[in-house]
Amino acid sequence: MRAALLLKPQKITMGTIAGPLPSPDEVVIHPDRIGICGTDISFYLGHRIVPYPFVLGHEVIGRITAVGEGVANISVGQRVIVEPNYPCGTCRLCLAGHGAVCAMKKSMGVNVPGCLSEFVVAPAEFVWPLPDSISDQDAATIEPLAVSMHALLKSGVRPGDTVCVLGCGVVGLLLIHAAVAAGVRVIAHDRLASKLEMARRLGAEIPETDEDAATLWQRREVVAVFECAGASATVELALNAAPRGSQVILLGLSSSPASFLPMRIVREGINIVSSMIYDHPADFKNVIKMVAKGALSPACVVTNTYSFEAVGEALQLASTGEAGKIHIRMA
Repeated sequence: MRAALLLKPQKITMGTIAGPLPSPDEVVIHPDRIGICGTDISFYLGHRIVPYPFVLGHEVIGRITAVGEGVANISVGQRVIVEPNYPCGTCRLCLAGHGAVCAMKKSMGVNVPGCLSEFVVAPAEFVWPLPDSISDQDAATIEPLAVSMHALLKSGVRPGDTVCVLGCGVVGLLLIHAAVAAGVRVIAHDRLASKLEMARRLGAEIPETDEDAATLWQRREVVAVFECAGASATVELALNAAPRGSQVILLGLSSSPASFLPMRIVREGINIVSSMIYDHPADFKNVIKMVAKGALSPACVVTNTYSFEAVGEALQLASTGEAGKIHIRMA
């Protein structure tokens, strides 16, 4: 089968590899549309290393082409999406309901082959049939929406609350979309004017003054700060400027140290919450239901669509940080 192969950092080529066969409890999917994610960019730029050549990609909608032994609830021809992180289900963390941080978790396009190919295999347990009411564009953007929704639910914010989103990448924008739909007021910050304009269109307020973050957030009674940029500077801003009694939810994956004053965190009751991907199976089930009934439309953040042959161009644009969600449409 044809596949987009990462040969080394910033080097993608179209090649031919063996097609997958389903093992028991697995299915094979022919992708129709694939989303480019920040994880793909980290591998593409060489910030994370994989055994080359490697197939990236994990945000996928497609149709079932084969099912393995023991698969009873999915049939050939069905239109599906994949929940692309597969916790082991048997370790202490999984048994306690923390599969998102399972140390033995397998992840499509991370430590098992991805979906930027003509066919991809996935465990049937993590494959979700879709109703016809969900468009392909929305379906291919459900996975990052689940990441954002998980963080919003963990925060416990309620209609009428005011929150801050630091970093208007795809996860930040989808968090804004979900929060506004839930009746939550959002203040958005980003270094790029184009991203702030996208946030504004989704219903966020963009600060118009030079007022410092701590003063603004205190005055607006911000109850939660979502750090979505994944940079030490924004982590420090969130921790040092969060209002008394609020919480800081860390979604971004900063790999640099960040400094904060523990005494302030304790004395002012600042809660630090981590939010890693989503919980299986509740989060995907919930998000699919909300998109199906029209409460959320994650395709609102899609700005560019490329052909399969132009995967390299898509990854290059995504690496600039200037686009919204980028999709690959398979022929």
